[in-house]
Amino acid sequence: LLFDGGALLVEADGRIAARAPQFVDALLFADYDSDARRFTARDWPPIEDASDEAIVYAGLVRGIRDYVTKNGFPGVLLGLSGGIDSGLTLALAVDALGADRVTAVMMPSRYTSDLSTSEAQAQAERLGVAYHVLPIETAFGAFRDTLAPVFAGKPEDITEENLQARCRGVLLMALSNKFGGLVLSTGNKSEMAVGYATLYGDMCGGYAPLKDVYKTFVWDLSRWRNAQESGE
Repeated sequence: LLFDGGALLVEADGRIAARAPQFVDALLFADYDSDARRFTARDWPPIEDASDEAIVYAGLVRGIRDYVTKNGFPGVLLGLSGGIDSGLTLALAVDALGADRVTAVMMPSRYTSDLSTSEAQAQAERLGVAYHVLPIETAFGAFRDTLAPVFAGKPEDITEENLQARCRGVLLMALSNKFGGLVLSTGNKSEMAVGYATLYGDMCGGYAPLKDVYKTFVWDLSRWRNAQESGE
């Protein structure tokens, strides 16, 4: 249940006399002229950006901050792949909690490209979060060896792909159990809608910031966030 802010002063004729920012706490005062039936806002903060991107981003940040803080978690951690979804989730987490309460974990496999590795490291360094690289090749191999007698004669397929994702989920939850941080899953609504996600793998986590954000808007939010940092 998310505090949405956005309080309004509305005149008798329906005119909006003042509007408060959304998803922000504030103690605001107003004067009311009973003869003229008019409100006058007292130093209400200006709304500098009323775009959909600004409003949704503020809501996502508020959601993370509220859930993590009110439930007593010391911080959050997430799997950082170098891609757009985990990159945006990382930025949201830092803006919500501060870099000192966010941990990013890169878990490369034999299929992880050098570009993914370098992008993940660059994202973590840019945002100043704790960053760990935990290769999953050994864990992946152990699972494959264990399943080999049962899988004998079967070609590799999506099973092995999902197995990699589940290795990552196991590691993230182990870190969560050991250090107390909440795992943020990084999937978006488009992926969930078409089933492009691995149960107990990349869906693993206690809170999914992008659960109601379509992939197209993930790009919009990312461009907006980058523009704020660059001062555009």
